[in-house]
Amino acid sequence: MKRLFLTVVITLSITTAFANHITGGEMYYTLKSQAGNNYTYHVVLKLYRDCNAPPGAADLDPSAAISIFNNSTFASVWANSVPMARRVHLNLDSPNPCINNPPPVCYDVGYYEFDVTLPATAQGYIITYQRCCRIAGINNLVGSNGVGATYTAQIPGTSVRADGAANNSAQFIGEDRVIVCANNSFSYDFGARDADGDSLVYSFCSAYTGGTSSAPAPNPPLSPPYGNVPYSASYSASFPLGNKVTLNTRTGLVSGIAPPVGIYVVTVCVTEYRQGVVIATEKGFADKSWRLHINNASPGPSIYNL
Repeated sequence: MKRLFLTVVITLSITTAFANHITGGEMYYTLKSQAGNNYTYHVVLKLYRDCNAPPGAADLDPSAAISIFNNSTFASVWANSVPMARRVHLNLDSPNPCINNPPPVCYDVGYYEFDVTLPATAQGYIITYQRCCRIAGINNLVGSNGVGATYTAQIPGTSVRADGAANNSAQFIGEDRVIVCANNSFSYDFGARDADGDSLVYSFCSAYTGGTSSAPAPNPPLSPPYGNVPYSASYSASFPLGNKVTLNTRTGLVSGIAPPVGIYVVTVCVTEYRQGVVIATEKGFADKSWRLHINNASPGPSIYNL
């Protein structure tokens, strides 16, 4: 199961810089080679930061503390501080015509990459990175500015299938920079690709907490299991944007009526099936911020997926 986390930010009239820390991320891995019972994986952690953050706001970390745990005993089997390999600047170049005078929208994206060789085990492994804290004032969370996040990806074991360790994690392929009108019909593709040809099933699910205000970037990250974020009244993991937004379990398409003004966290899980058997319970993570900007001169509010 792979979790993709989406933070939806809706603002009135002008864009306010909310992101004082990381605004999102994604973790995934590919299988590079196999030698006997040992498998070598290339792991990538992508961290996003709003490049319009105010002066003095936290920059992307120069390195990321990552740990790998046994998925049965939760014992740490690998831990390291992974330096940033490269940094990419993304701009929204073609705003939707449903809004006039759109604010600048851009991301700085840091890539943290490493290779690791692990022996196949019955239950597999969990790769973890943690960071605190989320944006203040998230509508569907309680006390969001004290709620952190955990990014994970799971390497399957051999207990479900003998070839479980020979796996590539599913990778989300949705466009990072799209716009739809708020308070109106919208759709966003959470579809993923799987290099192994495994079947994918999508569902809304809970986001994870991780890190604290006093220890925003745990080094090393804490071991599983991880707690769920506290949802506020009228919202839940199954209805993160209310009951007017649905998810197609076969395609990953989220659609419906965009929510009212506010900030929301949305999580989509992907379960991998290989020949009818659940092959992965990985909880990979992508947190992509959407800004819904209302401009009185335009036909309606717009949503910026950062």
